[in-house]
Amino acid sequence: MHNVETLFPDLEPRYLTRIYFGLAVCLTRIKIGKTGRPNGRRGGEMHFTELCSVPGGDLTEQMYHDMYAAERIGKTEWFHLSDRLLTDLYAMCVKQERRESAEILKTIILTRLREASA
Repeated sequence: MHNVETLFPDLEPRYLTRIYFGLAVCLTRIKIGKTGRPNGRRGGEMHFTELCSVPGGDLTEQMYHDMYAAERIGKTEWFHLSDRLLTDLYAMCVKQERRESAEILKTIILTRLREASA
């Protein structure tokens, strides 16, 4: 997320909209949504952990929805956490230095590898 430069730094900064990636508590689904709030969405559906985000608006959100269309659950903003989506999110979290998020995803990756080899 990027702050907008201001001539009055003592005032609270404005935030651009961003696309967030939220991991459901079940660890098998991801929500890809858009928000203008600095700390993510706040409301009735905070049943996820925000892993990372990228600056963007409607077109960026649509790009990600299209990119993972095969994983999409109905017409919602929720997606199955496929190996492809998991790998892409892990790379995004590492690049953004989101260490806690990367560790969560790494644990999911290792669990899947162990299960596949059993």
